[in-house]
Amino acid sequence: MWKKHVVGVVAFLMAWGACVNASAGEGEATRVVTELQESIVTIMKKGRDLGYTGRYQSISPTVEKTHDLDTIARLAVGRHWKGLEASQRSAFIETFKDLSISMYAGRFKDYGGEQFTILSETSLKRGNRKLVASHFVKSGGEKISFNYVLHQVHGQWKIISVSVNGVSDLALKRTEYGGILRKDGFPTLIERLKSQIDKNANGL
Repeated sequence: MWKKHVVGVVAFLMAWGACVNASAGEGEATRVVTELQESIVTIMKKGRDLGYTGRYQSISPTVEKTHDLDTIARLAVGRHWKGLEASQRSAFIETFKDLSISMYAGRFKDYGGEQFTILSETSLKRGNRKLVASHFVKSGGEKISFNYVLHQVHGQWKIISVSVNGVSDLALKRTEYGGILRKDGFPTLIERLKSQIDKNANGL
């Protein structure tokens, strides 16, 4: 029940429109998060006209630029990564990238005047990382926290984890994917990811 509730919260947030207020914490990591959120706003404002394919094509370059998707994919598999063959790793990364972009394109499709507000950027002790805190502010004033952890890749800050109200999406994926790999194996994991991509494309 707890996991379903968290997933429901994430899906609910993704379904709402947003504006971006980046008045606080104008560091390099903050600019990366702001770029992502501004791109989300763009596809939402044109959401119905663009359709899923248009939103996917529009947001794709920004997601790949602002996220370290290769690292996120590896972390999502966790200890099972070492046991995958090179071809499996490549297949998983490409499918995971498709899934990540499809989540943005599939969920952020309407604009209702809500907004993202950047709160702060702080340095984390572990691994030369940054934490960018923000709020998703609904039209009625309710605030839901979106926190982004970023690290540097070739001198550029990139997102490696997103938490909603303190719950890490990466941690949820790691638990889910690990369970599938243990019980059903790699082909089933890829099938599950592709099934979710199809659901995102169809607004499910």
